[in-house]
Amino acid sequence: MIKLVLWAFFLLPWLSLFFLNNSTLRRYMPVALFATVINTIIYQIAWTYDWWKYKETLFSWDKVAQTHTVYSVFLIGTIWIFYFTFRKFWIYIVVNLIVDCIYSFGFRALWKKLKITTSAGNLSPIEGILIMTIISITLYIYQMWQEGLIGGENKI
Repeated sequence: MIKLVLWAFFLLPWLSLFFLNNSTLRRYMPVALFATVINTIIYQIAWTYDWWKYKETLFSWDKVAQTHTVYSVFLIGTIWIFYFTFRKFWIYIVVNLIVDCIYSFGFRALWKKLKITTSAGNLSPIEGILIMTIISITLYIYQMWQEGLIGGENKI
């Protein structure tokens, strides 16, 4: 049952990309990959400081940065959020806060209930939301830079 939930969290976001066109993917994939790098680093910090630990993962090698979240839900979620909200900063922030609250108060509790993560962990949901908000603002600035909206025109 737990593996089925994890596989769903891994595969369903990737399948959702069939609803986007190629130009949208090309436009937002760099910021999504940047988000993945940042999330991988955050997960390594979390592992070191015992913010959370995963007992169940998809693969034996993804104990630190879980495939079903970092390389699927967060990566693809970044593309969708930017697709619907980019250039509408306050809507972007509100959507991110809503998604972050659902993750921090909903999915983290679900992971603990299903025993996917340990019940211990010293990062509160509010601290998690704060970290994710800082990341989301960083990503927004990065995307603005990517599109030449700040720092001059991007010739790439």
